Amino acid sequence: MGFKTADEAAINAEIENLKREIDPPLLRRFEKIAGKYDRPLVPIRKGVCYGCFVRFPTARLAEIAENQPATCDNCGRLLYRIT
Repeated sequence: MGFKTADEAAINAEIENLKREIDPPLLRRFEKIAGKYDRPLVPIRKGVCYGCFVRFPTARLAEIAENQPATCDNCGRLLYRIT
């Protein structure tokens, strides 16, 4: 996963450090979605949510900013854009 150590305690400590850098409401939202899905964060590619494979209307795609958190209206997963 990109970590240079096999020490589980060190990995967990690094995860906790990274969690502190995430906006708390966004982290809570992510953790709630992660409890429901194995892949809580999925890409939007060619207008399609790669979690549930539903195509977004063009107007909805225009609303989703590249650097702002967004959720799929169908499955509720967090989305990121792949151009």
